[in-house]
Amino acid sequence: MGHRPRRHRGAAVSVRAVVFDFNGTLSDDEPVLDELFRAIGYDLGLELTSEDYYLSLAGLSDPAIVARLLEWSGSDVDADALLAAKVTRYKEIVSAKPTITPQTVAFVEAVAARVPVAIASGAVREEVEHVLGIAGLRERFGAVICADDVEHGKPHPEGYLKAAEALGVEPAFTLVFEDADAGVQAARAAGMRCIAIENPAYTGHPVAADLVVDRLDPSLVDRFIV
Repeated sequence: MGHRPRRHRGAAVSVRAVVFDFNGTLSDDEPVLDELFRAIGYDLGLELTSEDYYLSLAGLSDPAIVARLLEWSGSDVDADALLAAKVTRYKEIVSAKPTITPQTVAFVEAVAARVPVAIASGAVREEVEHVLGIAGLRERFGAVICADDVEHGKPHPEGYLKAAEALGVEPAFTLVFEDADAGVQAARAAGMRCIAIENPAYTGHPVAADLVVDRLDPSLVDRFIV
């Protein structure tokens, strides 16, 4: 299946940096997160569906998701303990079955050969660094901004603004790749253009991406980074 770009809006503007979301964008791990966070919810007495995860939780920072689950359940379980257990299990799963595909590696390397690249993720650094290490991609990124580095998670633009600042590029010349509504909202609020990866976490509401594609295909590089 081709990448089928669509919903292009506005005139082309020079791209001087690219910032990637991590979960579901670089790392094909949304099904893993769906399973893990629903399991946490189950332990808290919540019966959540995958639809609940994708529509209400996907794209938020890990701490924000845990906080929301605790709020929904009315539980006083320690949030840090829940998050630590989730991190441990996540690392076990992605070590057994890596979540960054060779195609995505090729895409990142092609982009990084042209402009500076960074990550702005709602995941904790321990997870992000672990997955990047498995894929051999860590050295490609000039900055990796994680949940540990911000006060406000997506849809707040703080993470994307910090990533652009770390690369020394103005937001208006920064292109974001995202997979979730909250992330697209954050990128647009930061004044950046955004391409969304088609998946259940992206509906186009309340803010639509500039473009939606099926996946990170190396053939897209020549079209968007000139």
